[in-house]
Amino acid sequence: MRTWRVGSFSMGAALLLLGVFLLLSQVFKWGDPAVALFSWWPIIFIVLGVEIIVYQAGSKQEKTTIQYDFISIIFIAVLGTCGLVMAMLSASGLLELAGNVVKAEVRTADLPAYEETSLNGVDRIVVDAGTFPLTVESTEAKAVSLFGTYQAETIGDNSLIENASDYVMAEKKGDTLFIKLKELPHQRFINNYNNADATLLIPADKELEFKGYDRNLVFKPRGLKSDWAVDSSGWVRIESDEKSDMKIEANNVYELEGAWKGIKDVNEEGLKSGYINFEKGTATLTVNHANMVEVD
Repeated sequence: MRTWRVGSFSMGAALLLLGVFLLLSQVFKWGDPAVALFSWWPIIFIVLGVEIIVYQAGSKQEKTTIQYDFISIIFIAVLGTCGLVMAMLSASGLLELAGNVVKAEVRTADLPAYEETSLNGVDRIVVDAGTFPLTVESTEAKAVSLFGTYQAETIGDNSLIENASDYVMAEKKGDTLFIKLKELPHQRFINNYNNADATLLIPADKELEFKGYDRNLVFKPRGLKSDWAVDSSGWVRIESDEKSDMKIEANNVYELEGAWKGIKDVNEEGLKSGYINFEKGTATLTVNHANMVEVD
């Protein structure tokens, strides 16, 4: 009497196919072997089904005792289940997402430069920086410029910012140029990290109204000829030089660092106000509602 163990052949065939596939994937450099490997898992069930049918047909011609190799069948079932799970993850996009998370890397890239040279009739510039960290400098040039770098998690050579319009919006209305900085673009579930280091140049003879939130801001108002007003809830640093001819005022600020004068407590919450004069103080830079204002 002959005994056939159903499942042994299937397990052997599965291991053979697995070994051959892994060998060929190394030789021919096939993509991601894990993804491709589990794409052929239905073949395992076909081999097992063929094996059972053949053994059943053979048992009619001779006295044959059929025994099921449960260890082999369990192995095949586990491998098949893994393949099924991988197929479901691939269909839902989660497999690709997991691969992207693993492949993502932090890169530093240049921000596409923004420049506005047509300032005829523009007397006032309004900037809404949002949470964008900036260094704002006055310039003798008759143009508004924005440039810098940013860091972000990217996949491959993909660039999150292709054009200046991806992170800045500018519109001229009457005598005012409105500039709004957008949040840095990011990929869902992948890019949770991004940062920027940018510089904004403002003509020294144009009035500026600046608004920012919870980020560090640096102002370098060298040769300032018009008034600037800054409203920020973060940390503001002002760098001046010996030739500065301006007055710096701080209103409703929690902390003041530098050679401030006339410091007053505005209310019981610890808000303060003060001022610093350079030369005659022809132009005024006013900072409102900041956590701290530091003057160098």
